Amino acid sequence: MSETIILKKKPIIEFQFRDNGFELIDKQSQQNSGFYNYEDIESVDLNKAWFPRLAKWMKILTWVLNGVPYFQDAKSYKKSNIIIHAKTIKIGIVLENPYMADKARKLKKMLDAKNLKN
Repeated sequence: MSETIILKKKPIIEFQFRDNGFELIDKQSQQNSGFYNYEDIESVDLNKAWFPRLAKWMKILTWVLNGVPYFQDAKSYKKSNIIIHAKTIKIGIVLENPYMADKARKLKKMLDAKNLKN
């Protein structure tokens, strides 16, 4: 089995699935790059960003009430991320846009399925 999921193109964040593990190429954070066995994966957490949506509505509300949006931009606050907990390392990747979040959901499903087989 050989499948590839590209979370981001520039700088590239790519997962290449193999029979016994996956290769992570992460040009954004070199410390994440490497080969990881499926049996070493303990859990995969996909954390959704709730704050940017709230910030958008708060900005609109303050604009309507005050005429000036006082609420800070949501991009400076919490973003969604995917965290892969393995026996020896914790891999964390910030998901910067909806495209990355969609790919991360697929990635989580694939890793969870591989983890159940082991």
